[in-house]
Amino acid sequence: MEETVILNVSGMKYEVSTETFLLMTSTDSHAKFELEKAKTQNGYFLQRNPTSFGAILSYFQGNGLHLPPFTCIAEFKNELDYWGIKPQEMKHCCYSKYVGFFDDQKALSILTDDQTQRINDRTELQHLVQTTGWASVQAKVWCVLEEPSFNIIAKAYFYISAFFVIISIAALVCGTHPTFMRGLRESEWREYFGEEYPRYAGHFDPSLVTPGSTVPPLPTLPKAQLDFLTNFDFITTVFFSIEFVLRIIFCLNKKKFLTSFLNLVDVFALLIMYSKYVVETINPKEKYTASIFDIVHCLQIIRVFRLFRLVRNFIGFRVLLYSIKASIYEVLLMSLFLIVAMLMFSAFVFFSGDEVFTSIPDAFWWAIVTMTTVGYGDIYPTEALSKFIGSICAVTGVSLLAIIIPIFVNNFLLFYAYSKVWGGKDIEQKNSNLERDKASRCSDTKVAPINSEGN
Repeated sequence: MEETVILNVSGMKYEVSTETFLLMTSTDSHAKFELEKAKTQNGYFLQRNPTSFGAILSYFQGNGLHLPPFTCIAEFKNELDYWGIKPQEMKHCCYSKYVGFFDDQKALSILTDDQTQRINDRTELQHLVQTTGWASVQAKVWCVLEEPSFNIIAKAYFYISAFFVIISIAALVCGTHPTFMRGLRESEWREYFGEEYPRYAGHFDPSLVTPGSTVPPLPTLPKAQLDFLTNFDFITTVFFSIEFVLRIIFCLNKKKFLTSFLNLVDVFALLIMYSKYVVETINPKEKYTASIFDIVHCLQIIRVFRLFRLVRNFIGFRVLLYSIKASIYEVLLMSLFLIVAMLMFSAFVFFSGDEVFTSIPDAFWWAIVTMTTVGYGDIYPTEALSKFIGSICAVTGVSLLAIIIPIFVNNFLLFYAYSKVWGGKDIEQKNSNLERDKASRCSDTKVAPINSEGN
């Protein structure tokens, strides 16, 4: 009879042939050296994962390497390293799942690293709040500005800030609608005409009209915003300016503050607001006419990014940002494919002889709206050959989007599912530890705790 060896793996006994046992110890691995020390009277005893060992033993018996059911892939990787087995030895039916798991873990590292940093920052902030002097004042004011759950003042400030953001955007949008426009007053016409005002003064004071002369008609285009919109715009500018100054004074890390995307948006939005006032002060006519400076006025819409400041502490918003960051390479790849396909199909449809497409650059627009399934219908092929090219273009665009977009969706679902972990019991436990630490260090000071989600 063939000799066998008894392996006791955390209480689960396996009887293996001597040949298989020698094969298991032939690799240069941790198992080879530990088995020499694990010998007992009845065989060998190993404190390893018994669930994973079945798959390991099956591999050494020549049945191939497969993922064991109901076992964490990360834990199974530790077993592979222990026994000196390369993951590439795994069968194709399981290898894709194995690789996909670690790809997901790599993507999740974006989220976990950021959340760990957030927890560390909050812990440091909690410690500073408990101190005395300027550091304590700075931390408390910063909590009011950044953490709505810090206390009742912070929550009230959050709602006030949200109100001003909404009012600012509403004033900008409504200021472009005819309902919220009015005709110019005499003082405004005086600013509009400047030195030419005496020619039109007769419209406002008939006694100034010279007998026998005619007064030129007033232009119909100049309009002004209703006064309350102008007042709202000024008030919100003052509020955001004061808020930004306070943030600079009380922020704990000036370098990080000035390089933050949302803070850069605030700086840019304030510069646009103040440049508007400066230009209109130098040249009052700019308030009532269209000019090249309207491009700068258009950039005021960037204040809509202030809405991100209101929702930046919510899990759903952060999950969306993490998903975009993790999928950036796929998005860039999709953009590259779209550009290549756009160039190809634009050239094909132009040289098809269809007179609708007068040049390749004119066909760019048609190719893009066709591949993205928008299809405005302002430009469309009319010849048989160009229609055939258009159909291929449409199918290519649909196929491209169907391949790339699910990658982003899968990342979003992965992050959202995992956010329940670091937004739930794990963070609550860390918060409870912080509370106990705070109570032990300072029993006579009562400060409201900062919620980990900031809402």
